[in-house]
Amino acid sequence: EEVSEKPKSAPTAEKYGWIKKSSGGLLGLWKDRYIQLRKTQLVVYEDEDEQKCIETVELESYDKCQELRALLKKKNRFILIRSPGKKVHDIKFQAPTLEEKESWIKALNEGINRGKNKIFDEVR
Repeated sequence: EEVSEKPKSAPTAEKYGWIKKSSGGLLGLWKDRYIQLRKTQLVVYEDEDEQKCIETVELESYDKCQELRALLKKKNRFILIRSPGKKVHDIKFQAPTLEEKESWIKALNEGINRGKNKIFDEVR
């Protein structure tokens, strides 16, 4: 049996890792967060032991995830854009590398599509 350093709940997460998340607001403080993508949810923790869940983001409330082009040339940022009519805020993230940014954008868009399909399945 292989022993790895992965967190306990890793098997249920499609993607996880450390990433900076903006608190929103005018100043938009950026904080390091440990984030897990689980099917149609993005679960945000304060750290890797996953004891303190800060928030759970339902991806079906969002329209898409895309690169965030900033005036200050901060690289590797991306944004979750809410669906029209949803009472949620756009969420900004910053990945440590270009590869991670692209990987998160792809994974989050897949999660959004899963969320939309889930709703569609319930409607039928």
